[in-house]
Amino acid sequence: MTTRTEWSAWAAERKTASITDWLRELSEPDWSATVNHALFDALAEGRLSGDDFAAYMVQDYGFVDPFTALIGHAIGRAPGMEDRVVLGQFMGMLTSDENSTFQRTFEAFGVPAATREAPDYLPETRAFQALLREIGAGGDYAEILAALVVTEWIYLEWALRVTRAAGLHPLVEEWIDLHDNPAFQEFVAWLRRRLDEAAAGLDDAAFTRMAECFRETVARERAFHDAVMPR
Repeated sequence: MTTRTEWSAWAAERKTASITDWLRELSEPDWSATVNHALFDALAEGRLSGDDFAAYMVQDYGFVDPFTALIGHAIGRAPGMEDRVVLGQFMGMLTSDENSTFQRTFEAFGVPAATREAPDYLPETRAFQALLREIGAGGDYAEILAALVVTEWIYLEWALRVTRAAGLHPLVEEWIDLHDNPAFQEFVAWLRRRLDEAAAGLDDAAFTRMAECFRETVARERAFHDAVMPR
């Protein structure tokens, strides 16, 4: 199901087709389950308590370090300066604007210093962290792009999908805004385009590795959000 032959057969039945569209479909039902996750509706509708929102953000912040490292690996393996510039600009946003949102959230909701310094990560958080580190350490450029496409495209889709309630906490609004703005939409479109282009030139074995990387990243996203959803 993750071979170039499968992709070619899928594309032959459609007037317009992209590899990233196929990868998304290949990752069902995990893709739609994550984008439509009840956590995001609760977040946007103001139904998460302050403690639950802070707990979610503590877990999500656990991805900033391995994700920053993953982008660093992508910059190192990129084919040229054009890609490096775009990825470097995104890393700058991640380590400034997004990092600031996390830190101010921890302050506003009273997350203890001990929790910030040594979080008790859920097993699903640790598993996803390990996958990001594994892809960064051993993946080629297309595999790294596949993981980046998943993480950013899913967050864009849920942020575009949700309906915000009036009177949300400003930091909840800010968290949604980080993933629902024109610059982020442009970045996700760029990631998808570059993965489509990079994947087209892969040999059969590398193509399968890239597709499996995409699908596994989606599965880890779903597992994480299922685990962090307040019971």
